[in-house]
Amino acid sequence: MEKKDRVFDTQKIIVIVLGVTLAVILVALGIVFIPKLFEQKDEQPVTTSTATPAPVEETPKTPTKIDLQYTVDSWVGSQPNAKNSEVLIYDIDNDAIVARHNEDTKIRIESIYKMFVVYEGYYRVDHNIWNGTDSVGLGNNYDGKPFDYYTCLDYAIRYSYSPCAENLWVKIGRDNLQTIYNEKGFKSTSISGIISTPSDLLKLYQMFWKHSDLSDDSWERIKDSMLNQTAPKNAYDIMQQDWRKGFPSGFATAKVYDKVGWLGDGRGNWTYYSDASFLVFPETKNNDGETIPERHYIAIVLTQSTKPSELVKLGRSIETAIKTADKY
Repeated sequence: MEKKDRVFDTQKIIVIVLGVTLAVILVALGIVFIPKLFEQKDEQPVTTSTATPAPVEETPKTPTKIDLQYTVDSWVGSQPNAKNSEVLIYDIDNDAIVARHNEDTKIRIESIYKMFVVYEGYYRVDHNIWNGTDSVGLGNNYDGKPFDYYTCLDYAIRYSYSPCAENLWVKIGRDNLQTIYNEKGFKSTSISGIISTPSDLLKLYQMFWKHSDLSDDSWERIKDSMLNQTAPKNAYDIMQQDWRKGFPSGFATAKVYDKVGWLGDGRGNWTYYSDASFLVFPETKNNDGETIPERHYIAIVLTQSTKPSELVKLGRSIETAIKTADKY
């Protein structure tokens, strides 16, 4: 081989060696450089969220059931004639009757009949059969404004104002109203006869409590009418009655959402006394520091020849029994 060829081959070998060496160096640099890129990316400051986590809603606690049968039995036993008394106490929270006496016996209910009228009346307002602000044709109320449907529904409960209840009853149709409740299963109630039973009235009040076919606005109106019952200014004598002087007066802790009805002699003696109410005991802490949730009851009390003071005693006994059981 000539010297020139050997030089060329040597140069070629050198170029190849240099190329391979350079390639090795570049590969090595790549292996080192690429992880560095990831390291730099990983080392970027992480922004942490300062948002407050949404609070976890606790399931409302159901208060323990309290048996009030002994309390009711004691009160009934103190009455001159137990047959004249009918009582039904229903624990809403526990879906249980906790006291009963003659709950299926028919008796006059006096102005409690207005609650049947009122429920159907609010149903008609909420379903656009009636317009709540339309006049009912009864002239002016005690505020000097024309009676509209809303005002009449309110007066029928708050003041037990019979002209409003009668007016609305006629507009619904007397026979029609009875048919409506017959179809709902009120087999022991005669609205025109003003007769019912504690069991039927419990069913009616369960409808009010659930108000599944009434608006929340109507339910709030109803509750206000049942809780705040001070007689209006310039009212005539019957309107000045203290509608809460019986059963509701026995409660100091519970709120009593009430509708009362009575027939009396004007001297404090009641031929018939009927009371249907919602009792709401507020949430509280007992003597052991335990939280006692709100309690909700429906109380139906129907009597004959009973004095107001006896109904006050029953209310007081029920409240005392509940507070004693809850230790506060």
